[in-house]
Amino acid sequence: MKNRSSKTVLFERNFILYLLGRLVSLVGSGIQIVAIPLYILDLTGSGTAMGIFTLLGMVPRLAAAPFAGVIGDRWNRKNIMVWTDFLRGFLILYLAILAFNNSLTILTLFIVQAFVSIFDGFFGAATGAMLPDIVDKDNLIKANSYLGSVNSFSMIIGPVLGGLIYGVYGISLVFLLNGISFIASAISELFIIYKVRFNKETKLNIKVFFKEFKDGLVFIFRKNELRYLVSFAIIINFLLYPLYEVVEPYVLRQVVKFSAQQYGFIQTFFTVGTLISNLLIAVMLSKMRKKVLIIIGMFSQTVMLIFFGILIFPNVLSLFGIWQFFIITGIIYFIIGFFNTFVNVPVSTNLQLMTPTDIRSRVFASLEVLFQLMIPGGSVLYGFLLDRVPSHIIFLSISLLTLLASLIFVFISPIEMFEPKIEE
Repeated sequence: MKNRSSKTVLFERNFILYLLGRLVSLVGSGIQIVAIPLYILDLTGSGTAMGIFTLLGMVPRLAAAPFAGVIGDRWNRKNIMVWTDFLRGFLILYLAILAFNNSLTILTLFIVQAFVSIFDGFFGAATGAMLPDIVDKDNLIKANSYLGSVNSFSMIIGPVLGGLIYGVYGISLVFLLNGISFIASAISELFIIYKVRFNKETKLNIKVFFKEFKDGLVFIFRKNELRYLVSFAIIINFLLYPLYEVVEPYVLRQVVKFSAQQYGFIQTFFTVGTLISNLLIAVMLSKMRKKVLIIIGMFSQTVMLIFFGILIFPNVLSLFGIWQFFIITGIIYFIIGFFNTFVNVPVSTNLQLMTPTDIRSRVFASLEVLFQLMIPGGSVLYGFLLDRVPSHIIFLSISLLTLLASLIFVFISPIEMFEPKIEE
């Protein structure tokens, strides 16, 4: 009887511990994501303070990405995962102590947030590259689906708990619970068995660092199928991320006139759609061809965006009452979230399969930089357009552009982009 490698069974020790660690820390972070903005607004009433806090959650992580990629391909990724969880936990517990003693200041909160953001970058580069090393390639799409389910579940339960705990007990308990969640996550990750040979043949210095980071970028654009995938992802990020972050809130709050509670529930419909879809892929659709999943996902969610863009035209919108439109919008956003996973899971899996483990952290870090750099430009452009062009015209135009980009991508991309060769 042939012995099975532990990697060929999905729910074995390593993957369960990996998943459990992510679940605990993400729920803790979800609690804090809602509570901290409420705390800042209660304390200062300043939109500027909120903007600074948001930037400190993004910019330090982006600046750390090149270093995180190089270090992730040189040091044991499990150790990076564990230590960054411990460090984030200790920093958040420090905020809890200050809050309990009524000595927490906005400056201290901002400084700690900057460090947490840096550690987020190192954690993300290491854990993203680590998953294909602990899961067999045949189970990788299932693993990414279950990981997506954990992310979606934490996005549902975390904010609900955050609003409740902050409203009843205050920010001190929020920090305490989140700090404990990071520490508990790190302890569970200590028991992951992870043995991968890392490149330590050359001593790391400035020259070696820049060479190794450049190798990650070169790999992306040298590999034909990866170049197509990344180019499409950059274009879609530029088109859709600002649509969701800038135009959508404006439409739902200023044009449709949804209340804050209704707007929050619309986001929940989207997340519930992603949760159900991730579970469906993991349980039933993991063997379906990735190209079929990607095409179904791309065009289904784009059609829903176009449909919504038509619905918000003034003469169409006037046909509905506010609660009728809320139900219709909830259904549309559920469907968009559902089919969004049909794209995200196979694309994430393909990126992991296309990239050998010895360069994976650098490639993923480079991708994060490339994707994130496109977002501010799109956000500024859409904000500029919102002051000059009706929002329904912008929404429908961007949705049609997304459809055009998707059609071009499907017709010109090589088959290896959808069904990649395995890189050892």
